[in-house]
Order: sequence, then structure tokens, then C-alpha cells
Amino acid sequence: MNTALHLDITNGRLSAAGIVAGIDTRADSLPDSFVQTAQAVHVEGRLVDCVFARATTTSGDMTAQLELRFEEFLLVSCFLTLTTPALCKLEDADFYGSVDQRYRFHERWLASMGVSGTSTAFPWGSAGVARDRSDNVYIYIHNRNNRWALR
Repeated sequence: MNTALHLDITNGRLSAAGIVAGIDTRADSLPDSFVQTAQAVHVEGRLVDCVFARATTTSGDMTAQLELRFEEFLLVSCFLTLTTPALCKLEDADFYGSVDQRYRFHERWLASMGVSGTSTAFPWGSAGVARDRSDNVYIYIHNRNNRWALR
């Protein structure tokens, strides 16, 4: 589908926004194009120090918003939101009405990387498509550092 964004399903490494994010990626080694926010988050009943790093990149006519989640200095998850010109800047009613279209678009991108279905487990972690309560659709990639998502 495109070459600037790539998920290697043999090891869970995601190439996007000028980096290759994998289990050994550290927040302090990210390029300046990433905006980082540190905060304590409740994970399984305890406060955990987290860093969220965000960047936006383009590939062809597609825009990708990448968010990396670090817990106690370890990369645990990558979240990728893909947008095309047809799905960009939709008014509220059109945005909410396009949730199935956006979901299928993310599924097709994952399928082009070799991930079938909406959630797939691998030896290195898991990947799939999800939708939050606000009808935002995104791809998630959890690695083995993520204890709460891989149960």
C-alpha cells in the first residue's frame, strides 16, 4: 500500500515518522519531530510513569498520526491513525457517519502488512484495529513490554 509506513510482522517493528519503533525504542532517542508528554497513569490499580510521544507524517496522499506509549521507560504500544484526503476535515455528522469506512481503511492497511482480522496475536505481541468512545479509529501494536494488554 505504501513504503514509508511499514509493520514488520516477523518482529513487530513499525517504520513511521522517520523511526523504526520496536521493543528497544527509547523516548530519549526520538527525533525532535516527536512531541513528548510525561504523566503518571493508572495501570492495573497502580500509578505508572508514562511518556507519550506523538508525530505526524505523510506518505503519498495519506497522513499518519503516530503515538508511542512508554511505561517506566519501556515502549509498550504504538498507535497509528491513518487519514486520506477523503476522510480529512469531516464535519461532525460526516465524521461519525464514516466510522465504518475508517475502520475498514485501517483493516485494509493492516491486511496489506500481513495482519488478518481485527486483532492478531504474534510471538512479539499483538496488532489490530480499535475504535474509542469518540469514534476515533486507530491501529494498535502492543509489544511484549505491555503486560496489561497481552493477557
